[in-house]
Amino acid sequence: MDVWEPNRDQLTQWNEEGYFILRGVVPCDLAYDMRGVIKNEIMKPEPSGSPDKDPMDPMGDSPEAKASRFRKLGNFCSNSPLIWHSFHTGNFMLSVARYFLGEDIIVKFNSVFVKPAETGSETPWHQDNGLWRDGETEPFNAWMALDPARKSNGCLQFIPGSHKTEIVPHVVYDDSLHAELPRDLVSDMIAEKGIVHIECEPGDVVCWHSSLWHYSPPNPSLSSRIAIAGVWTNPIINKNRKRELSRWALKKGKICGAFPPESATFPDDVPFKPAAHKKV
Repeated sequence: MDVWEPNRDQLTQWNEEGYFILRGVVPCDLAYDMRGVIKNEIMKPEPSGSPDKDPMDPMGDSPEAKASRFRKLGNFCSNSPLIWHSFHTGNFMLSVARYFLGEDIIVKFNSVFVKPAETGSETPWHQDNGLWRDGETEPFNAWMALDPARKSNGCLQFIPGSHKTEIVPHVVYDDSLHAELPRDLVSDMIAEKGIVHIECEPGDVVCWHSSLWHYSPPNPSLSSRIAIAGVWTNPIINKNRKRELSRWALKKGKICGAFPPESATFPDDVPFKPAAHKKV
């Protein structure tokens, strides 16, 4: 497989700001093919994965209304050979993950993020490890655009340098979509460090530290925004939290090409018990 190392600018940006962008990881036509797999899936009466309802959903019964119902399809990517082998166990992405994680790599999270035109809701400010609640700070996170991601259609926003904070306890407000960073702390952090908008073309990938504070706004535009994401870790980092849905991606430097992907659970796993979030 390829050997990848960050250039000086990427390494500096990763250390100082908590992220970097890789342009054209897959060709645009392959990105659109992956998007087509997802669009076909969400048109079904019962999409696979773990659909996450969008509070702005019109809740109609037509296929088109159902297609605009979901903001996320959790664990869908491991059910699609095209997506799984092109991104999560793709040669290039695993060469990047190997730089950070070593020769044995597990995908502990995979998902599709759907932000339909006009109805796509926001994803509140959060840290990924603040939602995982497992104390892990070293996994490698990446997100690939399958549609153009613009300010106008709800592209990701980062607070640069916020990855240097501790894992902040997340809270649930009456109008929260899910647990989020305390809003007063977010306002203070933005005032101190500002915001960067992560605009991407189909096939571009943004990689970020699991402690980085990030957000995406609603999509009021006429252009949808579909993306896929993954979290790669290794057996050492993940030793206390081997989730049922974790899958092997790399063993001893060799890509795991079997499909369906091999489970990374072990006989001595301890079931993960979600912690209760504070209600505000």
